[in-house]
Amino acid sequence: MKNSNTAVWDVLTSKAQAEARQARFRYDNALSRKEQAIARDQKVDQMLVEYAEKLNVIQGRAHSTTEAANFRQFLVQLQSIKADSSRELALYQHDCDAASKVLRLAEQERHKYEQLAERANQKQRALVARRETKEAEVQSLMQFNLKSRSQS
Repeated sequence: MKNSNTAVWDVLTSKAQAEARQARFRYDNALSRKEQAIARDQKVDQMLVEYAEKLNVIQGRAHSTTEAANFRQFLVQLQSIKADSSRELALYQHDCDAASKVLRLAEQERHKYEQLAERANQKQRALVARRETKEAEVQSLMQFNLKSRSQS
């Protein structure tokens, strides 16, 4: 029979496990958003390089001023998008770091409660073993006394 002490630790362990799962879920979501932001940031970088090279090609040949102005304007827009992308990436990095910290703390709590529950279970098993040993000793003593009375 389990005592109430081990049941309490089991409940606390279960609660800590649920919180750790929730923290893992939030961390995985934050990490996913960060990875998507990194991919978008890299794509914008590639586009900046590509269109800067195209502008250099256009400027190296005969071109209309409108064509070059359009490329420059597009590059300015890409640079603005790059700045927004970098800010977004920094925010997602911050979210990911915060979620990682919460996850680490939740895992520590879960581990602590699992250890405490195991310790309580070990104590309970030791108590049961001592009780059974004592009962066996009492039973043996009673049988010994009965035998010695009947032999007398």
